[in-house]
Amino acid sequence: MRPAPRPASARPSASARPSVSDAERVPLGRVAVFAASALAASALLSAPFALGLVPGEALGLVVPLAQLSPLLAVLLVRRRGGRLRDALDLVARDRGRLFIGVAAAIAAFSLVPVLRILLGAGSGVSPWAPSGSLLAVAIAVPAAAALQSLFAIGEETGWRGWLQLRLAPWGFWPAALTVSAMWALWHLPIVLALGFGAREAIAYLIVIVAVGPLLSALRELGACVWPAVAGHGLLNSLRVALEQNLVVPLGERPSPGWLLLEVAGCVLWIGAAVAVRRLTPRAAPGER
Repeated sequence: MRPAPRPASARPSASARPSVSDAERVPLGRVAVFAASALAASALLSAPFALGLVPGEALGLVVPLAQLSPLLAVLLVRRRGGRLRDALDLVARDRGRLFIGVAAAIAAFSLVPVLRILLGAGSGVSPWAPSGSLLAVAIAVPAAAALQSLFAIGEETGWRGWLQLRLAPWGFWPAALTVSAMWALWHLPIVLALGFGAREAIAYLIVIVAVGPLLSALRELGACVWPAVAGHGLLNSLRVALEQNLVVPLGERPSPGWLLLEVAGCVLWIGAAVAVRRLTPRAAPGER
């Protein structure tokens, strides 16, 4: 006696096969619109300075506006219905991890610039040349770091907040490096507007690409964007203050030693990102 055939409803169908859920997909369309919107805003704000139509002295007023463009791009592309603070990754879901993340940001963005300066001074590529009052610099850095962190909120909520969470299904390193590449491209019009020479522009963009994974790792360690905001603020204040006040300016350093020093700096930044990743709980990437 042959078994009775299974009802049609019991047979597997193509629609019943496992599929990638919405949470596991990368919304490439929205990511593309986000990146294009942020880049267009950066280019439009920078073009008058790059073309000499506006005095360079006004650039300091425009850069903070450019830093808001990633945040504005998120407002353009985010899904409606959810909470804005979640889309921007502003919610500290674990205060303990937030504290550890901010502490790691302070440690990494203090230690790496110091090691880089010591490496450059020891090798003779960037000789030790203190200028001005180091005490005045030490006093000014905390206030500058707080101000730069405030400005960095617009960037970090876009790049390490919304975008990194959207790219999380790719895994940490592919997502972090993609965010870093987009972030560097977004900086390119600003670099042109600042009028950097070739050496300064290359060094600037190299640092951007190398620092990006560390900021992404800090975001995952803290389970929110605030550690990345703190790190970004220190990058734009403490690192700049040390470079400008302790060593020979980049434009006056011997060639090609300056490029080797930049590569060594990349190794330090990436090493710091790997160290922060080791502190991050296994379930952290892209968690909600």
